[in-house]
Amino acid sequence: MSRRRIEVGAAGEEAARAYLENNGCVIETVNYRCIFGEIDIVARDGSMLVFVEVRAGTGSSLQTAAESVTRPKLIRLRKLVLYYLKAVYGRDLPCRVDLLTVLLEKESLKVRQVQHIRNIVPG
Repeated sequence: MSRRRIEVGAAGEEAARAYLENNGCVIETVNYRCIFGEIDIVARDGSMLVFVEVRAGTGSSLQTAAESVTRPKLIRLRKLVLYYLKAVYGRDLPCRVDLLTVLLEKESLKVRQVQHIRNIVPG
């Protein structure tokens, strides 16, 4: 992965954390890794546990970022959630998986737009 892509990803995740906190969520963990992959952000929204996939880009639209979440990615996210719940809590809890797409300025990486799509993994 290029250095620039890493910078874009880091800026996107920071913007996502700030967005969630500004909207009343409490961040539980970031970049949780296990055998199934990585969960970008785990947060609490009241009593709901929220697993957040973050997609960031510097293009002209958030659509491309949202479209990059493919069916195999959704399946992997479901496995990640189940693993996390068992490993951390030892049981199921009310939860959902959200997508946050972050559009950044190309040069400065300042946030242009954030889109929050709730519950992207069907029950």
